[in-house]
Amino acid sequence: MTSLGLGVLFGCILSLFLPMVPPFFVFFLLLLSLALLLWRRCWFYCGLCLYLLSWHGTLLMHQQAGAALLQDVQQQVEGQIIGIPRQHGPLSQFDFLVTSGSAKGYRLRLSWFQASDILQQGQHWQLSVRLKPVHDISNPGGYSAERAALIHGQLARGYVSDPAQAQLLHQTMGQRHRWYQRLQQATTDLPSSPLLLALTMGERDFSPELWQGLRHTSLGHLVAISGLHIGLIYGWVLWLVIPIRWTGWLPATQLRVRTMLALSAALGYAALAGFAIPTVRALIALVLVAGVSWFYHRLSYHRFWLLLVALLLLVQPMWALSASFWLSVSAVALILFYLWRFPMPDHGWLARLKHLFGFHLWLSIGLIPISLLFFDGISLISLLSNLIFVPWCSLVAIPALLLTCLLEWLHADWAAWLWPWVDLLFRPLVLWLDQAAQRPVLWWSAKGVPWFMAVLSMLALVMLCLFRHRLAVILALLCLLPLAQHWSQDAGWRLHVIDVGQGLSVLLQYQQHGVLYDAGPRQGDFSATRRYVLPYLQQVGIQQLHYLVLSHDDSDHTGTWPDIRQAFPEVTLVTDIPTAAASLPCQQLPMTFFDARLVVLHDGTEHGPRNDGSCVVWIELHGWNILLPGDIHRQQEQQLLQRYPDLTADLLVLPHHGSNTSSSLAFLQQLQVRVALNSAGRHRGFQHPSAQVQDRLDVLQIPLWNTADHGAIQIALSPDFVQIYSNRASRLPFWLDSVQAKLSQSEQRVRIESNEP
Repeated sequence: MTSLGLGVLFGCILSLFLPMVPPFFVFFLLLLSLALLLWRRCWFYCGLCLYLLSWHGTLLMHQQAGAALLQDVQQQVEGQIIGIPRQHGPLSQFDFLVTSGSAKGYRLRLSWFQASDILQQGQHWQLSVRLKPVHDISNPGGYSAERAALIHGQLARGYVSDPAQAQLLHQTMGQRHRWYQRLQQATTDLPSSPLLLALTMGERDFSPELWQGLRHTSLGHLVAISGLHIGLIYGWVLWLVIPIRWTGWLPATQLRVRTMLALSAALGYAALAGFAIPTVRALIALVLVAGVSWFYHRLSYHRFWLLLVALLLLVQPMWALSASFWLSVSAVALILFYLWRFPMPDHGWLARLKHLFGFHLWLSIGLIPISLLFFDGISLISLLSNLIFVPWCSLVAIPALLLTCLLEWLHADWAAWLWPWVDLLFRPLVLWLDQAAQRPVLWWSAKGVPWFMAVLSMLALVMLCLFRHRLAVILALLCLLPLAQHWSQDAGWRLHVIDVGQGLSVLLQYQQHGVLYDAGPRQGDFSATRRYVLPYLQQVGIQQLHYLVLSHDDSDHTGTWPDIRQAFPEVTLVTDIPTAAASLPCQQLPMTFFDARLVVLHDGTEHGPRNDGSCVVWIELHGWNILLPGDIHRQQEQQLLQRYPDLTADLLVLPHHGSNTSSSLAFLQQLQVRVALNSAGRHRGFQHPSAQVQDRLDVLQIPLWNTADHGAIQIALSPDFVQIYSNRASRLPFWLDSVQAKLSQSEQRVRIESNEP
């Protein structure tokens, strides 16, 4: 059993580092290998082949279904709404489970304009939709839509293109949707309403500030229905049905009955949460615990953990792409290790209190490498937050919440009276999160620790805990040396082209100081400033933003710039936009920023605040020249060349996102551009940069780095060299881009090239 579990785990880790998905015939080679290994009883290699078979088969089916679905961008699909539709202003967004055709059983993420009154969970529709492959906005530490698509079985995104042709095939309102509306109505006026809905229904409709507070306190696990909450229900029910002993049944029968009742309660809670993936994993773990207690009474901690991890990975190999999966299994491993190494004392409340403190200290320290690996930083108050709120919520707040929900379901009159009291129980947590969200200093950014350094730190921790020999201590310190060297390095100067989709936001960074050029796009209620730019500034460790330059008055550049001023009250706004209050004109941008020289070459005094009047900024640093031209067109490019005949730019952010009305051949030649940078969205109608601009770059042999292909682009600037990093190139798994490329082939064949000027 141990060898088989180790083989599955090793196969999982190995699959993350493969450069691409192997071809189809490899599946049959794996089948033959598995048959031979089973005959020879090589259990480690059997586990390895079992996982690779499951992983390879899942990916192949996903690719084939996606390719078949995306052959026609505009098509009719039939399916069912799963999950509760979300509202973003007039736009409704929902998950759609396809129930017929080659994509049967897979999901689509669809949007429907002005349909909030008719959409309900459980409805069956036939819809005319326009689809496109899932594509990431790829920034360090950010959410990966492409990984999430594989985890959830989502093939594409799209929107309902012809509402007039939509047909409601079957009208049913799911019990969960009805219960959600009821709870939403009961809690709508309570300050803790988002937390209450998250802990009962699993619907986390949180504000950006609340997400930030959860990040800074490391309490995200507390408000996401997962193993902690399912385990609480299981444990509470086991305790509540202790009187079953009075029945006189045999002990084995009593154990089975109590376990079945506890599992039923956990299953009901998971159903209430919509069978979210963490709840499914928790249910599998509880079934395994029940099975071990029934049929196999003696199983060591490490064997149980390996069996659990192997079972989870074989049930759904794509769970290995989820950060929450590794957080969960790592937390379980740390808990089991602590229980084995430091058993619970039999008596004495002080000893048990010390044991509880040691447990949280061990868990907080043990999860640091995982936090560094997946989130590029750690919370400085993680231990304090968990010591206070995990016991409080587990023993008091969550049981009171679930009891009130039960009374609400029974239509008891007490429920309306109890909701304000439940809100009071969660009010300390709300205040704690609000205060933490306003203090970025509580989150310590590790500035992109490589994955192997996080693994080395985990090995060091294990050696320090398992072995007390001097050699183990020396080896642990040696493992930590690369991490210490990484943190001691001076970050120096960096230029960041943040991936904001179809828009622009460029950051010039020196240590903890920065200058931001443009704030990304906004569209309706969506703000890339809040969604991408502000988290990015925090991720790279910006403590003081000196200047915010808004090149011109277009929504794909201005975003929601007041949010930046709110996050950095000391920032100086530099723009020629007339409606921007308390700002400096572009020509008054200070000429120095530490060792960098900033020169405004062109502004809006002649052409106004639109594209042609973009604030063009030239940066000279360590002998390297950088040009940020905004959205100027060819005429303004010619004016710049005439006004500054000696102008050069080693690094050029392409004007107007690389549209054909910019980046003329003469402009690129005179600037002597060494590297062209571009910020654009993928699978958009504009398809920036245009084919003509790409041809000019190819003729001049200028390499292009485009956020649509590379994600966020980081450029390290030193006197001797310039080094460029792509966020997509450094992410795991390495084969993810090859999967998305195959899913995009059909969409590219039918794409109509935009004539947008």
